[in-house]
Amino acid sequence: MKLVLIRHADAGDADAIRYPDDRTRPLTTAGEREHAAVAGALALLDLHVTDVLSSPLARARQTATITARALDVAEVRVVDALGDRFRMDDLLAELSALPPDATVACVGHEPHMSRLAARLLHADGNIRVAFAKSAVMVLDFQGHPGRGTARLVFFMSPRETLRLIE
Repeated sequence: MKLVLIRHADAGDADAIRYPDDRTRPLTTAGEREHAAVAGALALLDLHVTDVLSSPLARARQTATITARALDVAEVRVVDALGDRFRMDDLLAELSALPPDATVACVGHEPHMSRLAARLLHADGNIRVAFAKSAVMVLDFQGHPGRGTARLVFFMSPRETLRLIE
């Protein structure tokens, strides 16, 4: 299996007046534009993404929808384990239900995406990873993902990803 880990695009700062429930905070217009360009660049890599999973929070769902559209994936599946109450074991269970040769894009949040990547790359999670907004990491596994079983294919900031289309 391959995992394409993506942090949601820019949604601005939390604003309790406009969004009393921060889970509903959407992407900014700039975030939408930047991620559409990032997703377009990812499409050029021909990763053969078969599934797109998203956190239930609005900004992640929007990012996942932009990604799915660019990668020609028909549906985004909302997975609670990618949300604000991130649970790695629940996410691994979701992934184990997919074919072992799938390529799955997972859209989520910090610090969860960094913790997930660290634990997949090192069994104890003893590495530091930091996802910028719209950053993309691709991990490769022999079969289904597990702690410490990932091989890093690439990790790019949005700026680095956009260089692919310059």
